[in-house]
Amino acid sequence: MKKINLKGITAETVTGVFILAIALINAVLQIFGIHTLPIDNEEISEIISALFLTISAFYNVYKNRNITVASQKAQEITNALKSGELFVEDIDRLLEKIKKKAYR
Repeated sequence: MKKINLKGITAETVTGVFILAIALINAVLQIFGIHTLPIDNEEISEIISALFLTISAFYNVYKNRNITVASQKAQEITNALKSGELFVEDIDRLLEKIKKKAYR
């Protein structure tokens, strides 16, 4: 079983997952009639909850799916690493070369 690399998780990732979790909990509470937002008007509360869920879901889809060119290339590298076509050492050497060129 593959281990999760906790050192590689960024604050942005944690924040995105946390916001999505809060939005999902809020949506479930709304379904059961528990209004978590302190607004008297029920319709406003539901609209805000729906917007919150929609925005957080779209944000997480954008950040965690292979939509951008960079994320698609990263997925190709990940797939090559998993299949054994590429090794971590190869990536480390490539990154070192890039860093050396950047400091010239």
